[in-house]
Amino acid sequence: MYNRASADLDGKPWDPTRPGIVWDAEQKKWTGDVPDYPPTMEPRSPKAWGPFIMNSEGVGRLFSASMLDGPFPEHYEPMESPIPNPLHPNQSESPVAFLYDKAAGRENRFGTAKDYPYIATSYRLTEHEHYVTQHVPHLTQLQPYPFVEVPEELAREKGIKSGDRVRVSSKRGKLEVAAIVTKRLGALEVGGKKVYHIGIPIHWGFVGIAADRDPTKGANWLANALTPFVGDANSRTPEFKSFLVNIEKV
Repeated sequence: MYNRASADLDGKPWDPTRPGIVWDAEQKKWTGDVPDYPPTMEPRSPKAWGPFIMNSEGVGRLFSASMLDGPFPEHYEPMESPIPNPLHPNQSESPVAFLYDKAAGRENRFGTAKDYPYIATSYRLTEHEHYVTQHVPHLTQLQPYPFVEVPEELAREKGIKSGDRVRVSSKRGKLEVAAIVTKRLGALEVGGKKVYHIGIPIHWGFVGIAADRDPTKGANWLANALTPFVGDANSRTPEFKSFLVNIEKV
């Protein structure tokens, strides 16, 4: 995209308060920024280039080879979502997402907001270096045991305090670990509905230094026991960052 795209077909800036280039009809030239465009080419001339001068013929091109979900991007909700897709509710999730369970001949395991009303996402912590963490003594000293982050408002509703053991469950599995009550995660207004967000750091599991410690601390629980078996339609990258869970005090 070039700065010619900052003005409409008549050469007037889309945002007059922040003009890029402007066609001056009296001087018969473009003013403002140095134009990526012949400076005296009138915008309505039959030979004028369009705003998107990606190529020598003055227009852009779109290449989409072997894309399963079409040449243009589309918004789909995750496979598990608390609300239907606001753009087209009759097709909320991607119709061409790769379903690992289905590909393996198993029944798909997806939860609904009725049974699993909270959004969850998994992520790393500052002290973590992917899954190497659980094998490095100094890092396991900094983050010895797994936990989940619970929004302060939701924790009050559930009677959960920092340090309490909680069970976080999805359609596929569960974790029983410590809760950390936080103000970092607030309630979201999604489609007119209040939705809470549960944060689940990864890096602990059934192997490593941390897993050999006190099992009552939950160091052998695996975050990906909760995540859905869904992949991007083209790359098959797993959809681990948005899924539905329930949480309760153990």
